[in-house]
Amino acid sequence: MESKRVDADGTLLEFLMEHAGYATRTRARTAIKAGAVAVDGNVLRIPSSDLKTGAMVSWTALSKQSAAKDFDLGGASSKNAAKPKEEKPPYEVVYEDDFILAYVKPAGMVFASPKPQVKTSYTRMKQWMEANRTNLNAIQFVNRIEKESSGVCVIAKDLRWRKHLQDNWDQFTKRMYVVVQGHLPADDVLFCYSKDDDGKRKEKYEFEYRTMRATASHTMLKMTLGFDQIPVLMSGLRRLECYLLGKGKEIPDPMGRSGLHMFGVDIEGPDGEKIPIKSRVPQEFLNLMKGGKGPKAVPSWKRELQNKEEEQKRPHKRSGHSRN
Repeated sequence: MESKRVDADGTLLEFLMEHAGYATRTRARTAIKAGAVAVDGNVLRIPSSDLKTGAMVSWTALSKQSAAKDFDLGGASSKNAAKPKEEKPPYEVVYEDDFILAYVKPAGMVFASPKPQVKTSYTRMKQWMEANRTNLNAIQFVNRIEKESSGVCVIAKDLRWRKHLQDNWDQFTKRMYVVVQGHLPADDVLFCYSKDDDGKRKEKYEFEYRTMRATASHTMLKMTLGFDQIPVLMSGLRRLECYLLGKGKEIPDPMGRSGLHMFGVDIEGPDGEKIPIKSRVPQEFLNLMKGGKGPKAVPSWKRELQNKEEEQKRPHKRSGHSRN
């Protein structure tokens, strides 16, 4: 293994291209996705993962990544015998270390079920881990994701980690891609309200969002929120005549799934370990938004100026007595 400390913030792919001697970005991406690169001892499989100054990156030297010899005159010894090839996981693994594994649950698949005859994403991943991982103290899920949505699911390999992560899951920062029918102002804040039993406004929420792409009918947003906040978000969207795709019988469902994908979660371990986990945009979202553009955000000062100009153009009512 070769190692080097990060001297400037950037992405994992950029670091390897500069320091690991890869001839092309494709080869560097392949090495990352194959698990040949670790950051601070933890394997990272996403090329776009952020690197912070001071982190230690380790990777398998290029000379050791070469294929096996074409022939062996003396026969393979037990020491040099090739290891059994690892089975491909049933779902994309986006992060793994000694304590947790994170994968992407696809939409349409049940996450977990008390009925043993029901096929779930968790049981499939558990079976794969039992066949391809050794020295596991436990295999237990941490978070759930609804059937019609997709996103990052975490499995704990250690009971201490499982309890800590479940107890603190609500405090971790979560990020979502959200696809809606309709349009919102570019890169703004959505104000939403929860309601009490009488339908009156109870609590105000402010959801900042970034507009990723927009077509004639749909908009894809990047937001910081979790699945527990989706009902409040939907009420705020409806107020602006925008509708979360695939959520509710009356809502359009052009993708055959919901417009929700939890692409990231920032985990903190029981000893203060910082673990940012991130996945890619679902292909269904990309297909629906094909040809769409990312509108440029209007700065707040410019929006205020535009509002003042519009206010000045409006006719003002005259007060007082009219002249005879």
